[in-house]
Amino acid sequence: MIQICRAEDGESFQLNATLRDIEGRGSLEHFLHQEIGVDQDAILAYLSDGTRLRTDNVRELVGAQDQTIYVFNKHYLDIEFPEVLRELRVEPPLQLPIEALSATPPYKPSHLAAQYLRDAHVYLDYVTHTLATLHRQHEAIRIACSSLDFNTLDITDVFDGIAVTAARDLARQASLLTFVDADLDIINRVEVHVEFLSPTMRKAIEGGEKPRMLGTYVARDRMKLVADGCSRIHNNLRIQFSESEKAVRRLTAGAEVVRSTVTNVKIIEDAEASGRRFHDALDKASSVSLKKLGLSEKLSPKQRINHRSIPSE
Repeated sequence: MIQICRAEDGESFQLNATLRDIEGRGSLEHFLHQEIGVDQDAILAYLSDGTRLRTDNVRELVGAQDQTIYVFNKHYLDIEFPEVLRELRVEPPLQLPIEALSATPPYKPSHLAAQYLRDAHVYLDYVTHTLATLHRQHEAIRIACSSLDFNTLDITDVFDGIAVTAARDLARQASLLTFVDADLDIINRVEVHVEFLSPTMRKAIEGGEKPRMLGTYVARDRMKLVADGCSRIHNNLRIQFSESEKAVRRLTAGAEVVRSTVTNVKIIEDAEASGRRFHDALDKASSVSLKKLGLSEKLSPKQRINHRSIPSE
C-alpha cells in the first residue's frame, strides 16, 4: 500500500500498488501523473525522511520508514503568489437556507432540526477533511524546508571554501593593478647587468654608451593597454564575487525565514481549536435536536456525533 500526498492541497491518495507497478508505468513521474494529476515535468517527489525520489532511485521507497510519497508541483514556483492563492483557494460547501427547502410555512420543528443536523454534518465532514489536509500540507512543508536547509548548507559550505581564496586573489590583483604606474617607473631605474646583454651591446656600453635599463625593453604604452584590460577583467570578477556573496546571504536569510515560518504552528493550532469548537457546538446542537425529534439522549458518543440515520418528518 502506497500513500501519495499532493502537497499543494494536502489531498491524500491510498493506492494498492507496489514498486513493480511503478516501474511498469515507465517512470515514477508518469505513475504519479496518472494517479494524482500533476504534470510530469512539474513533479518533485520526496520521501518522508526528506530523500528526493526519482525514477533512477525509486527503489529507495522499499526501504523507507513509511510508504508515503510527497509530491510538490513546480508549476506554483513559476507563477505569481496571488495567482497561486487563486488557484488553490477552497470554497466551503455552503448549503441552501433551511427555510428554502420547505414549500410553505409553518415549518415543523422536527423537520427543521433534522435538516439542520444534516447540514451540520456536511460542515463537520468539511472541517475534518480540511484539518487533515492542513496537517498533511504542514508535514509536506516541513519536508521541503528540511531539503532546503540541506541544500543551503551544501551551497554555503562550498562557497565558504572558495570565498577565502577568491577574496585573497582579488585583493592581490587589486594591489598589482594599483601600482602598475609605479612599477613602470621603477623598471626605468633598474640597470640590466652586462652579462645578460648581447656581445654587441656589451661592447657599445664598454665604449661609453649608457647602461641599458629594464624599462628599455618594456613598451610602456603596451603595458598600459594590458593593465587596462586586466583592470576591466578584475572589476568584472569583483562584481561577480560580490553578487555571489549577496546571493548566498539572501539564500541563507531566506532559508531562516522559511524555517521560522514552518516552525510556527499557530495556524494549525488555531485550526484544531476551531475544530474543537465546532464539535462542541455540534454536540450541544445535537442534544437540542434530539429532544425536538423525541429521540433518547442516551445515545452513544458515536451516535451523537453521527446522525446520518435521523429521519425527517
